[in-house]
Amino acid sequence: MENQNSSFQYWMPVRILFTEAEPDIREEIAGESIVIVTDPFLYESGVAGRTGDRLGNADVSYFSKVEPNPSTDTVNACASMIREHEAKTVIGIGGGSSMDTAKAAACLASSGGVIGDYAGKGKSFGKRTVRLILIPTTAGTGSEVTNVGVYTDSETGEKRPVVCPEFYADLAVIHPKYTYTMPRSVTANTGMDAFCHAIEAYWNLNSQPISDSFAVQAMKLILDNLLTAYRLPEDGAARENLCTASLLAGLAFGQTRTTGAHVLSYPLTARYHVPHGTGCAITLPAFIRISAEKAGKKMQTLAEALGYIDVEALADGVCDLMRSLEMPVALREIGAKAEELSGIAKDAMNYYPQLSLTPAFMTEETVFDMLKSIY
Repeated sequence: MENQNSSFQYWMPVRILFTEAEPDIREEIAGESIVIVTDPFLYESGVAGRTGDRLGNADVSYFSKVEPNPSTDTVNACASMIREHEAKTVIGIGGGSSMDTAKAAACLASSGGVIGDYAGKGKSFGKRTVRLILIPTTAGTGSEVTNVGVYTDSETGEKRPVVCPEFYADLAVIHPKYTYTMPRSVTANTGMDAFCHAIEAYWNLNSQPISDSFAVQAMKLILDNLLTAYRLPEDGAARENLCTASLLAGLAFGQTRTTGAHVLSYPLTARYHVPHGTGCAITLPAFIRISAEKAGKKMQTLAEALGYIDVEALADGVCDLMRSLEMPVALREIGAKAEELSGIAKDAMNYYPQLSLTPAFMTEETVFDMLKSIY
């Protein structure tokens, strides 16, 4: 098949527990000291506390300062807490920010140093000795089954992706009811983030049959269920299907990495402080259109599998879905100015190895032209 490797491997060491019942993970804990990593909302609302309360007599501490697009300072502070408490188990509960923070902090607790030693400077983590359990409360990031984390440099504001085999969790626990209380905007953003994961894995120059099958199924589930969950937050079937889609998308892009839509999200979220899902999705229809440059047949197959006549119709359909989700579809809607587009295109070139996985001609000039087309 076009745009698919004839030789490939698939490696997924994470044990996955998908459960309708409130998860009981007492038997999964190592040691008596546990650090739960979460964000202020989940801590104050008691969601994280309920997980801690179910751990019996364990000594549970909470790191609850995780912010959206977690900073390197936050990761370092979390690692310091883990070391201070000599924790043997770290549980990340929340969205991608909490899980990414837990991944890096658990590894730092084992390997020492600060995240800046590893993010962007080439140093490799040693073997993680702290047990890592990840529990998503959103349906979108897929972070619970990937070996990727993204961190914002506290000094420069730049996004620093880290890919590390030690970031794979020992256990991922997916409980759809944890997603029922997501605000509508979070449902929209995380759902579109998952769609980006899936389609970027599918058209990726690293694509392969296993990731393709997960990606296509994820996209179908999102198109069939995201708007329902957005409008009817307690629709159990829609929530469960979106959790499944997020998981499948994570299993797909965890093998291939992401491409242009995620690369452009780095400068867009840094410059305009939009949610990660918005930063990815706002360029997605444009990337769908240009993906035919190097993956025309494969993208036509996808369009038909998703119920569209061709790639242009698929791009239009994604754009219509985003409007229904009340998400921006033009760069001016997030505050971008025309004179800033060239700088955004230049910023994208800092991530060229990832950008080059897109099935189109990716140069600073072509990225600039694409950005102009959606201004």
